[in-house]
Amino acid sequence: MIKVCVITATRAEFGLLSNLIKKLYSDKDCVLQLIVTGSHLSEEFGLTYKEIELEGIPINLKIPILAGSSESRLLQTMSNAIIKIGEAIHQLQPDVVVLLGDRYEIHAIASACVILKVPIAHISGGEISEGAFDEYFRHSITKLSYLHFTSTEEYRDRVIQMGEHPDRVYNVGDLGIENINTLKFMNKNEIEKDLGIKLWGKVLQVTFHPVTLEQNSVRDMEELFLALEERPQYQVIITRPNADTGFNEFNDVIDTYVKRNNLRFFVFESLGYRRFLSLLKHCVAIIGNSSSGIVEAPAIGIGSINIGSRQQGRISAASVLHIPPSKQSILKAIDYIETAEYQNVLLKIVSPYQSNGTSSKIVDTLKHVVPKFLNRHKSFYQITNGVANE
Repeated sequence: MIKVCVITATRAEFGLLSNLIKKLYSDKDCVLQLIVTGSHLSEEFGLTYKEIELEGIPINLKIPILAGSSESRLLQTMSNAIIKIGEAIHQLQPDVVVLLGDRYEIHAIASACVILKVPIAHISGGEISEGAFDEYFRHSITKLSYLHFTSTEEYRDRVIQMGEHPDRVYNVGDLGIENINTLKFMNKNEIEKDLGIKLWGKVLQVTFHPVTLEQNSVRDMEELFLALEERPQYQVIITRPNADTGFNEFNDVIDTYVKRNNLRFFVFESLGYRRFLSLLKHCVAIIGNSSSGIVEAPAIGIGSINIGSRQQGRISAASVLHIPPSKQSILKAIDYIETAEYQNVLLKIVSPYQSNGTSSKIVDTLKHVVPKFLNRHKSFYQITNGVANE
């Protein structure tokens, strides 16, 4: 039996990890240890730990770490994560810690795991998002981790290129696609009742996060809202941004435009992954700079408009429109998604992230590999002229 500690710090992260967490909890060969932290525990972000509790999954520890949105406050958050979550990991003594993605809190937690000699199983390594400092953190977490679960073969190759041994790198597909394949979707009436609004006409889902390597991303979001104001035939459902640098300024802009367009702009702190994916099925498109526009939207069969550089470098389906953050470009893209030409593209899309049984593959691998760890050291896997040398 192995003790598997899963750590989640954001709503989006838990949405992806949900099936995996449930499988670990029900597996007789695993003891699940669940740590909930970050924006889950913040009223400003909707206290999303309550959504985890509604799933019937016991939370071992709730550890608050958020200190604010300025750069200096983010450093304090990272410091809190190393110390507080490091102490929790020391207390729980897991056999492995499962971390997903590329956020600054997760990087701090990974550093603590290395000091405590607890192996890390990292999900979603090898991906690229050139517009955010998440790009640096993701690759750094890869080098701090022992096991790797990637979502495509190209991403697996990239992790190996970074010196990780192929025997420890597994292409298991994408957890977000697994959610789509296994989720019991809410119908329109259920969504309307849950959200407290009536869905009418054509719906756009908007998620726009700070672009942490740029200085003007608030202005980029304003360009989006200025464009949306010029297309009154659309109802706009907005989710709040992540707890990244400058999220308060983003929220101020959102509130201004929602107040100005209160008959058709609606904002929610968090939708939760079931409501979010169910809502997408009733949307014309998702628009903004969320990875959901890259991964989930094409698999569901709706349009996707990706604005700016935040997701630059990710593998994308042909239905994802990558555009600059200008009002005119956004208006042109919104108009294009309803053309027969674009709708024909949507009909033929096969998502590059298609997968089957991702959570089961991860659980089976953990059970097989982790008992053999025994403080084993990693060796750099060298590739020279296309030939691997350990």
